[in-house]
Amino acid sequence: MDNAAIISGFSSCLPFAKDSFQLIQNLKLGKRVERTPWFTSEAEAIKCGFKGNKHIASLDYTDDSALDLLYRLTEDALEQAELDVQRLAGGNVRVYLTGVGPRVDGMAFKSFYNKNDIEDIQLSTSLIQLHVDNMSQDRLASHIARKYRLQYLPPNMNCTSNSSLTAIHLGCQAIEHNGADIVLVINCSKIKTQDIWFLNTQSMLDTDLVQPFGENSKGVLFAEGYSTLLLESARHRRARQITGGVRLQTAYAQISAGRSNDSSWLSTNILQVMQSAMKKADVSTEQLCAIIPHGNGSSVSDKAEAKAIAVFAEDNTIPVLAYKGQMGYTATGSGIIDLIIGHHALSHRELISPVGNDEIIDVVAQHVLVNRGVTGHNKRHLLKTGIGVDGSVIGAVMTDVNPGR
Repeated sequence: MDNAAIISGFSSCLPFAKDSFQLIQNLKLGKRVERTPWFTSEAEAIKCGFKGNKHIASLDYTDDSALDLLYRLTEDALEQAELDVQRLAGGNVRVYLTGVGPRVDGMAFKSFYNKNDIEDIQLSTSLIQLHVDNMSQDRLASHIARKYRLQYLPPNMNCTSNSSLTAIHLGCQAIEHNGADIVLVINCSKIKTQDIWFLNTQSMLDTDLVQPFGENSKGVLFAEGYSTLLLESARHRRARQITGGVRLQTAYAQISAGRSNDSSWLSTNILQVMQSAMKKADVSTEQLCAIIPHGNGSSVSDKAEAKAIAVFAEDNTIPVLAYKGQMGYTATGSGIIDLIIGHHALSHRELISPVGNDEIIDVVAQHVLVNRGVTGHNKRHLLKTGIGVDGSVIGAVMTDVNPGR
């Protein structure tokens, strides 16, 4: 148990909620995130290759890197864990950045090709933004490393939807194999026009109706957001005279990215990862209070995941909590947000039902909770799953290890 990976702290800032406390409160109140149009008009959207305008959930007051915000979220997570900021300078610490860091918006390139007179280089703001300084993926890592005097430069991981979960998986492995005692995962998810282009090519923006596992949903509610999650070894916590907490045990599989849209193959691999994570944690399906799936409203991945859940559950009814139609899909950081919700579900022994707006597909209808408010439970385990278009599949078993509970 010394090398167990325990969630010690977390923080978030989303369009849905400014912090993790408000995240839980807004879910309980049944609130929905507000959406705004990405393009200035329908005409501009059509000119850019879309059938109509696309609506997202945005953080308008943040820039690409939002360093002050990331510093605040990092320090909020450390404060929750009762750790001094100076602890990040230790040799037993690993920090991971997830997301894609500062980038130029694809619209700037489009402006360049539409207006390529030499004088535009001095006059057009969009062209000025094409400078290489605004395309550095490592600049964010450098700032954070200097700020907290890190001994190792944080790697920047971009694994599409599973970016943060992949870093968390690596962090759990590092702790379990005595390679680290403290792991900090930082996510920044800022939307650019090219992200919307990409989702459109993946048929993930086909409907304005968004409902995970919905009969008529064929799209996601794309959202921005920033978040952090802090893992700590049980050994390190005990040395600080802290016990208990929520443990994470993870399993990972990588399939060909070209087969991530193969529903049958994807479903088989999701099931295998779910079973692997459960076996590693020595937990049975009957012991789960809930499953928090990837479920984001995209038809192909949702149907594959639904089939895996149905086979996994067998004759049991396991509550499935899918929130991304309500609070938005913060692509590279959605894993952290789901783990924050899962942490609340275990530590407070309550399940918060998402609000829904569509009928649930038959294969998983008996499991998916919608519009049922808050219900109590008495179980100690929860399963989280993640899927990425890069072919990554991740399962994480969360376990409440608080003594006497």
